[in-house]
Amino acid sequence: MLQGDFHTHSTYDDGKSTLAQMAAAARSLGLARLGFSGHSWCPGQEDYCIPREKIGDYLAQARALQVRYAGEMEIFVGLELDFFGERPQGLDYVIGSVHALDRNGRLYAVDESPEVTRRAVEEAFAGDWYQYTDAYFDLVAQLPEKTGCDWIGHFDLVSKFNQQDPRFDEESPRYLRRALEVLEYLAGRGMCFEVNTGAITRGYRTVPYPTLTMLRRLRELGGEIILNSDAHHVSHLCASFREAELLVKEAGFTHRNIWTRGGFQAVGLLEQ
Repeated sequence: MLQGDFHTHSTYDDGKSTLAQMAAAARSLGLARLGFSGHSWCPGQEDYCIPREKIGDYLAQARALQVRYAGEMEIFVGLELDFFGERPQGLDYVIGSVHALDRNGRLYAVDESPEVTRRAVEEAFAGDWYQYTDAYFDLVAQLPEKTGCDWIGHFDLVSKFNQQDPRFDEESPRYLRRALEVLEYLAGRGMCFEVNTGAITRGYRTVPYPTLTMLRRLRELGGEIILNSDAHHVSHLCASFREAELLVKEAGFTHRNIWTRGGFQAVGLLEQ
């Protein structure tokens, strides 16, 4: 049985399937656990977030599905909480993520499109891509305090478009210096890191976040991982999990984690 998928989106935010459709698809796949994690409401990011006035509806419908599938599949009601987002009460878990950078009061999305990203670097970082990536990781470092998150979502999201539209060297010391400093800082605080396959599903990358280099360092530090699809459609659930598990095995991991009522629980790799 598939153990679980805990990073999913629905029509409440920028997903393409309803919560009910996502739950039904997860049950059909044989998932033991499913987590709902809609985008938190964020000022200036309303185009992909759950509207503030619909947060209550999202939580209520998610809880209703939790009851509906009790005994068949365990459902968790979570949220992907952006650095600039609002955290409501009554959540089972929180994924901490950075989707935008604030420069002089203006938000610049890091994952909207290659064009938007290039414009942000030119306007806000004088064309310096490494200042841009440093600024991103600076915010990621603050996620535990800012969001109270249970794990870090897509740690190196800032590289989303870099495979198809290369603008910086992901293996260069200049890029990795700040990224690995933040990774080590967060791992030292006991934070779990998400291995996220969402960019593979949507055709932006051929490998998950984080990179193999980052995963190897995380393993050396004794860090923990959780595997998620970042599904925005029923067809994305658990997508590329096999490839992701092979990657983390190459990085030296012998287990990953799933989310339970008691928190994280280690499970073996390549287990179906």
